[in-house]
Amino acid sequence: MPRRTRLVVAVVLVAMGFTFLAPTRLDIAILLRNIMQGIGVTSLAAGGLISTATLIGDGITEPFLGRLSDRWSRRLSLSLGIALFSFFTLLTALAANFTSMLIVRVLLGIGQAMFIPAYFAFLGGAFGRHRGLVLGSLAGLFTVGAAINPLLTKALFDAGHTWQTPFWYYGVFGLLLAGAVGLVGRGGVYELNRVPSRNLPALSLGGLPPSMFLLLITMVFWGLSQYGYLGIYVTYLRTIHHFSLGAAAGVASIASWTSFGFSFLGGWLSDRIGRRTSLLIYGLISLGMSIPLFQWANSFWSATVFAAIFQAANGMFYPLGVAYAQDMAEAHRLGWHSGMVSGTGHIMAGLSGLIVGAFAGALGFASIGWVFVVASAIMVVAIYFTRDPRSVVVTAQAQSSEPAAT
Repeated sequence: MPRRTRLVVAVVLVAMGFTFLAPTRLDIAILLRNIMQGIGVTSLAAGGLISTATLIGDGITEPFLGRLSDRWSRRLSLSLGIALFSFFTLLTALAANFTSMLIVRVLLGIGQAMFIPAYFAFLGGAFGRHRGLVLGSLAGLFTVGAAINPLLTKALFDAGHTWQTPFWYYGVFGLLLAGAVGLVGRGGVYELNRVPSRNLPALSLGGLPPSMFLLLITMVFWGLSQYGYLGIYVTYLRTIHHFSLGAAAGVASIASWTSFGFSFLGGWLSDRIGRRTSLLIYGLISLGMSIPLFQWANSFWSATVFAAIFQAANGMFYPLGVAYAQDMAEAHRLGWHSGMVSGTGHIMAGLSGLIVGAFAGALGFASIGWVFVVASAIMVVAIYFTRDPRSVVVTAQAQSSEPAAT
């Protein structure tokens, strides 16, 4: 197979893997009420924790496994990560109580943590000049999966008449995909522009620029807001406004398709006006949508509009946060920087279901909007104080081209 064709196939396969991260991970949120009944859970906070527990395992291990993809093989990280993710998806269907479900979902996250930073490093290295567009499009693929998820998961649930059915299908598909990724990668296509770092000095947090720490703070609160929304919004619509499962799933699906369409424009724009400026704009939009999302969404279309705008704007923090981190990285640190940003966001994302579920249970669903206001405000302030390394380079080049003073 020609090298260019192999690259295209490689991108398509891992793109499929990233797309199906969403239904494999978020189907539990769509069927949360059924799963809680099936395993004997009555607490909404505990149910919320189950819906996002995958991200706990992901967030804790992703920075380390991202570094592994720099030092060893992206192909191994990609294929093994998808395989582990899919294996524990199958085991999810066998969970019989809260404890076993929590353990399986946390372990599932470790497979995801191996796959995601390797994928980011592969694309960021191969398409560095258009990093914002490419990684923004990648986030778009996740939203395709999020859009497919409510409808596909419901269809599989209806066909099998049991909450376990979607997990069987997603798990088997993932194992087949892992084998295909491994076979295509035998020619080294996933290692494009990878700089082996086995013999370089050990990395330390002390070597990170201050902007990187601010970016990590931003991603903590992104994880809370984005996955708090994804994990509980369908339940909110069904509980407070008595939407049917089909109507609530329809809101989630339309919002995700809108986010998918915007991801290309949002990523492209960041390549032109800078990551910092783009993220400030998206953060302010998220801030403005936080209260309407959980207080004014009393009809199908109002819920859809608020959800679509919030998900499109807030969702861009993930791919552009990774792109921003890669802008700050040397070639041999792409996986490490990607894993740190992605993992930091996912640690809080893993706890977001517990946090927003606790607020909803104690103070009502409207209180979640205020939680998102605070989270969005912190994100905006943290990004404001970062320095975009690309704009610094452009400024230096402009100054060097000015005529010398006489």
